[in-house]
This record gives sequence, C-alpha cells and structure tokens, in this order.
Amino acid sequence: MSPGPGIIGADALVPASLSTLLGWALEGLARDRSVFGLPKRSFWIGAGARDISVAVPGGRITTPLGIAAGPHTQLAHNIVVGWLAGARLLELKTVQILDRLEIPRPCIDAPGEGYNTEWSQELRLEESLEQYVAAWCLVHTLAPHVLGESAGNAELAGTRFDASVGYDLTGIRSEPVARFLDGLTDAAPSLARLRDALPPHLRSRWPQAMSARVVDTVTLSSFHGCPADEIEQIVEHLFTRHAVNVVVKLNPTLLGFDEVDALLHGPLGWKHVVLDPGAFERDLKWDHAIDLLERLRGTAKRVGRTLGVKLTNTLVVRNTRERLRGEAVYLSGAPLHPIAMRLAERLTRATGGAIPLSLSAGVDADNFADAVACGFAPVTTCTDLLRPTGYRRLPRYLKALTAEMERCDVTTVGAYIAARAAALADPLAGPGSPALANLAAYAASTRANPRYAAGPSQAPLSTRPPLQLVDCDSCNQCTLACPNGAFFDVPSPRDAIASTQERQWVLLADFCNACGNCETFCPQSGGPYRVKARFHTSRAAWDKDTSAQAVLIEAGGHRIITRYEGHEVALERLGGSWQAPDGPAAPALSWLGLLAEQALREVNPLSAKQAT
Repeated sequence: MSPGPGIIGADALVPASLSTLLGWALEGLARDRSVFGLPKRSFWIGAGARDISVAVPGGRITTPLGIAAGPHTQLAHNIVVGWLAGARLLELKTVQILDRLEIPRPCIDAPGEGYNTEWSQELRLEESLEQYVAAWCLVHTLAPHVLGESAGNAELAGTRFDASVGYDLTGIRSEPVARFLDGLTDAAPSLARLRDALPPHLRSRWPQAMSARVVDTVTLSSFHGCPADEIEQIVEHLFTRHAVNVVVKLNPTLLGFDEVDALLHGPLGWKHVVLDPGAFERDLKWDHAIDLLERLRGTAKRVGRTLGVKLTNTLVVRNTRERLRGEAVYLSGAPLHPIAMRLAERLTRATGGAIPLSLSAGVDADNFADAVACGFAPVTTCTDLLRPTGYRRLPRYLKALTAEMERCDVTTVGAYIAARAAALADPLAGPGSPALANLAAYAASTRANPRYAAGPSQAPLSTRPPLQLVDCDSCNQCTLACPNGAFFDVPSPRDAIASTQERQWVLLADFCNACGNCETFCPQSGGPYRVKARFHTSRAAWDKDTSAQAVLIEAGGHRIITRYEGHEVALERLGGSWQAPDGPAAPALSWLGLLAEQALREVNPLSAKQAT
C-alpha cells in the first residue's frame, strides 16, 4: 500500500457543488437521519426562555459560541455543520494571496494539545469565495427546516460569517484578495450564479430573504513578525477600502518569553513544549501593541467602524514530537488557555476594557461558561473539534452555559456575568467591572489547574496493529475526528470479497487534504486516509492519486473505474451489482465498486438514484 502523499498542493481538495450539497442535505433531513453526517439530536435549536445572545463587532449573535478560522471552516458543508451544532459566529478560514501552496503532509497532530504546520486556505481564492457563499445559501435554506418556519429568520439575524485574511499589507491590498473581500461584502453576483446553476427542483428551495452582504467583519491574522506599522496600515486599509469592522488577532508572544515560559513549564509541566526565542524577538512587543491599539481605536471611531481584539493566535514552538515535518510547528489547545487568560487580563487593565475581546485558546465544553463570564464575545473553538465526536461536542458548550445561568437564576448573559462576579469571595478587580473581576479570578485559577497540565504521552503509532482496507476495529474515530467530513461508514458489500463486519469505512478523497488527524486517533497504524478505500468524483483528482486502491465515480454514478494493487478496470453494471472482467483481482475490484456506490448514496443520493 502506498504511504500516501507527503506534500500536496492547493488543488488537493475538490469542493462539492451547491447542487450536490443541497440535495445531500435535504435528502438527509427527509430521511430524518442527519445533515452532512451530523445527527438531528446534535442540532442546536435554542436555549428556551434564556437569552444567550451577545454583542460582537457588527451586531449580535444568538449564541456566544463560534468556530475559529481553521480546517472546520474551509468547505461549505463543514461550515454548515458547525452552524447546525450551535456556532453562530463562523470565522472563515484565513485566506492570503498565495493560494497555490505546497504543504507537507500530515499537517495536524492533535493528541490533546494541537500542533499544525498549515496556516491558510488550501483552495484557490475564487473557490474559497464560492464555498463561503454556498455555505451562506445552505444555512438560509436549512434554517426553516431545522429551527421552524417562524424561528428561521430571527435566528439567521443572529448568525454571522466573519472573513479572516493574512498576512501582510502587500497581499491584502492585492487585486485577488480585494476581489475576494468584495465578493463577500456584496455576494450578489455569486448568489445569482449559484442559483442559476441549480436544477429546477432545487431552485424552488432557494430562500426568499437572504442578504448579499455575507460578511461585515474581518479578522486580521498578522503573521508572526509583522511590524506594528504594517498591522496599522492593514487595519486602516480594511476600514476604508472594504468598509468592514476589524478584529486584530494577537500572538501569545505578546506576554514575553519569561512569562510564557513560566506558565508552560511551571506547575502545568509542559516540559516537551520547547519555545522558540526567535519568535518572541520577531513578534509585536507589548508597548508597541498598546500604542497601536490606542491609535486604531481612534481610527475606528473616526470612520464609524468597530475595532476588536482576538486572543490568541497559535504559538511557534520547536517540533519535538517529529510527527510533522519541519523544525517548527504551531501550538494550540489547552497549553494556550492560561496564557490567553493572563494576556486578556493584562490587556483589559491596560486599555480600560475599551476594546471588545474574543477568544480562541483551548476552549472546550468544560471552560466555555467560564470564558463567557469573563466577557469574551464570541468564544470560539478549533482544536477541541479535532478530537473524537468532532462537531457533536458543540451542543455541550451551550448546555453547560445554560446550566450555569440556571444555577445563577438569570436569563441573560449580562446578568450571568454580574451574578458570577457578585459571587466572588475576593474580587481581584474593582467594583463596576464584573467581567474583569471574573477574568482576574479565572485567570489566576488556570495557572496551576490540572485541566491545563500536560498529560501522558501518546503511544507511538508504530506500536499499534496495522490497519486493513477491510474489517478494521470499526471504532468510527476517523469519521468523527475528520475536520473535513471526508469519511463515511457504509453497509458492507458481502457478495464480492470476504468481510466479517457489517459496516466498512471509506473516504471521499475529494474532501481529504491528508491532514492526518484521523491517524492520530485510529487505534491501528497506517492512517485511515492512506489505507481505506478512496473514492473520487473528479477525474483530475483521480489522476493525481497514487494510492494502491482508489475508485473514480464518473457521470453522476453511471460509470465506475476501480484501481486495486496495480489493477485498474472500468466496471459495468450487470443486474444489481458492478462487474469486473475476470481475473485475480476481480472480486476486490467489484467489491470496491459496490462500496463506492454505497458511499455515493450518502454524498449525492439524487445521483445515486439516477444511476440505479
């Protein structure tokens, strides 16, 4: 079996069309099972009598929960799944002018804390634009079906998409990035094109009321080492050229090497995390950041926009686990949580709380309510979603918040923040600042909290038993941990190859970017993204796939080509099954064809019906 790609380019992902996605979603709802793999029991349909809405730059969102820019906000169907599970601020994956990157794979290693080597979009800019607008259409189309006809429009008024751009002034000022942002602030041309491409039976489902302004806020992810004056010019450009609110994402290095080192390597014991002193030297310094934010506040007021700050970006560290390539990796997750809390407290005191703060640093269901009590809006997550159960973890965040509000006997987030502050035995902030009081107390509590301490090392991948194409441990971890929703479990075809399990796991290779997260959680070795049956709907992607087994589904499912251990044939349908020419590999090839057809029924049920 081929080890799979070591380096892939920006054309590795093949996004599905809006027609395919809409048909897939509506068929899933009609079958009363799921939408894009998310079961209906995991949909968030509201907090009842409690108002958990919060203010963010540009308006309000009906839950304080968001998904940070990352692998879960790149493809349209994943953005929709995040919304279905309760996230009402979707920070779209960061784009940059360089949209033809070749990135070493795997690029994600998240055994508990997270490490990655991939930091921007893997699609062309025009593809990213279309995916984000398609997701906007899908959310509007699905809202009445999910939330009820009367609740749909009200809920959508509290859903926001935020763009994320990087990483320098030249790239953000460039014509391609400007065109991308223009396409999100006025998506009318894209909406018209997408609507016209739908078949009549789906076009009739097109939502009647849908704003063409998909985003009105942009998060700036300035790259590590970007100087203060360049950050200032970028923000001013976004304010004036694109007429958007801007949230500046700051790096953990702002605290300084000594304080970050003490937080990581003190009681929390992250001894295997080795800091890069050069990152602290290159990055924005504290005094420069405070001066910069003060000037930008004045600029925002002058042009009628809102300035926000997001804490934090990832942290550059040495690559000590050596599962990913390169000397440095980007750290996320639990180790950043105490760092972000300390940075937030210090920043709030320095600015008098004048700048709204949002959060993305080790957020999970167990600390979400605490983070909301500290005044962060929104509170966003990413690394936690890379763990098994994935998007299904999100409703727990909101249930934890509503349970805390019930305990405090309050019905609004503002009242909840005040109640939490009033209950503090020894407030660390003065009266009149309940959010800061909560933040100061909570930040202090995280510095030696075992929840944020280093855990036991994960067993090496090489010690696990080998993963097989057929009949694995059937743990479903690959399906639940995949940030792209690329894995499917399907009924096992039993008439062409020996198998003992009722279900088999297959991979829609079009959605797979070989990030490697499935391998982290698979109890067997080899990597599901390398070993499991891979099927494509794109000839171009199939031609580039060098794995030993793969399936190409052409013409809406009417023709299937299979490859298995060097054998490659086109399958013909005879009776109720796909038949391969006689030969030693015929049973396996026919079995792969049947497996692909089962998967096609999941991804594009309308095409599957037409094919049969």
